[in-house]
Amino acid sequence: MPKLSEIVPTSSPRMMDLVEAAGVNVSEWGNFKGGKKNAASNPKYCYEWSFVEPKKVVVLNLWHELMEENDDGIIMRKINMREFASKRPSPEKGRSLKMDAAIQTALKEKLPIRVIVLGGRRRNISNPAERASRVSKRLLDPVAWSVIKYDWQSGDCTLHRGGGHFVDQFSVGEEPEQPPERRAVSGQAFVRSPEVRARVLSRANGRCEWCETPGFATSDGGIYLETHHIIPLSENGLDRVSNVVALCANHHREAHHGKNKAVMRETLLRRFAVST
Repeated sequence: MPKLSEIVPTSSPRMMDLVEAAGVNVSEWGNFKGGKKNAASNPKYCYEWSFVEPKKVVVLNLWHELMEENDDGIIMRKINMREFASKRPSPEKGRSLKMDAAIQTALKEKLPIRVIVLGGRRRNISNPAERASRVSKRLLDPVAWSVIKYDWQSGDCTLHRGGGHFVDQFSVGEEPEQPPERRAVSGQAFVRSPEVRARVLSRANGRCEWCETPGFATSDGGIYLETHHIIPLSENGLDRVSNVVALCANHHREAHHGKNKAVMRETLLRRFAVST
């Protein structure tokens, strides 16, 4: 049974109650003209798409119908809230940018992400006449999510349900410390599929696929290995699971620069049955 079916929302709990259950302090919700009795209806909070409890947790609202499940059963959501904000008027623009900021906070502070899964009628934003979205069902996913990819320049982001356990050198880019210098450049760059990398890291299960040594632990509890194309993309190798392996940092460098790199390639080709 697909794992996505396990988190289909089927009931209608209050947003305030789910946010509190996720670990966010909701005491401020009662500070409005409706009073504490009607705290859950405080428009300052109840329509928000993200919530942050400093140093503890980030909570995101995600539509179930926009989630994906790959062949390895990994549930993910690709998202770019900055791009979405550019297409929406206020107050949705502000909520979108706030959600992007919440994702950044999760990265910077190494915070877990709890997801409130939404069901109901979702507006088609390409049709201005479409009625506003209406959430009719909610579910607080019991499994924490993680950011496995975030582009600090564009805002492109990939979230995985429980997906932060295995990471590689492309998982999360470094946050720029200052505005980057702009230079005119020419040429081409290879785009690597995050889904392929995630499936290879899952297959490796935290161990180098050359020497079987466990990857090292990262500061946020992940296990680090480096993904490597057996036949390089520059030699027309394919960006697919059968042509990518997870290696410890040492053997990844050896696969590129060591005197035994040809032997390593041939061995890995045989092991993973890649045809040249």
